Amino acid sequence: MLTRIITAVVSLIVFIGLLIAGEMVFAIGVGIIILCMVYESFSAVTKSAGVKVSGYITGVIMGMGIIFSHIELAIAASIIQSLLFLIFMHEKVKYTEMFSAQFMAIYVTLFMSFIPRMEIEMSLPLMAIIFIIAWGSDTAAYFCGTFLGKHKLIPKVSPKKTVEGSVGAVICTSLLCVLYMFILDKAGYGFMTATAGNYIRMAIVGLFASILSQFGDLAASAIKRDAQIKDYGWIFPGHGGFMDRFDSVLFISPVVYYLCQFIII
Repeated sequence: MLTRIITAVVSLIVFIGLLIAGEMVFAIGVGIIILCMVYESFSAVTKSAGVKVSGYITGVIMGMGIIFSHIELAIAASIIQSLLFLIFMHEKVKYTEMFSAQFMAIYVTLFMSFIPRMEIEMSLPLMAIIFIIAWGSDTAAYFCGTFLGKHKLIPKVSPKKTVEGSVGAVICTSLLCVLYMFILDKAGYGFMTATAGNYIRMAIVGLFASILSQFGDLAASAIKRDAQIKDYGWIFPGHGGFMDRFDSVLFISPVVYYLCQFIII
């Protein structure tokens, strides 16, 4: 537990440093994280160099599509290039590995892009809700499960997760979002007027996003189970790799983006 806490604190300090360094530095930082997540994902789904090359090409295409607002074109081009790889590398690569790598490249690149997009289109404090919910939910689930957990949630996917931890995470995350709004309002940098109705709206955002955050974690765990690996990486002692640390962030980024648009803004 001590290793996890120390790693989390150090990672948080580095993350805050990226935030205050400005939009450009933060966007570059997110891009590096995406690259690391794609690399870790490929290590889980394939050993073929050809499949990985195709996957990296998809990542670049998706990145360009996002930057120039042509996501549909980027997805179509990614599918075409992966099928061309299958044709010219017939009997050298498995189509199941190829499509698994393509899916992970599109999933990681597209969903993570909502983070800098949210900062640019909305605001830094509003974008921070993604991380507050994802990491707050993960932390609350860990401690609630450790001290209160008795009933397993989905043991075949994640043996350590409990029903008590899951419920505790949803409650704690909703309260954390309300507290975050209160603090920003008192600091004079609120994104909503501090009324009872708006507090309820913020709590609803935290509730739904926390539930989905846990599904993101479970989805990443399911992939690891199928790939028969414990962690995607090793860079965060006690936590694993970037995919292990950002799986919930990845899953809820577009969800929080649209929740904030429809409910908060």
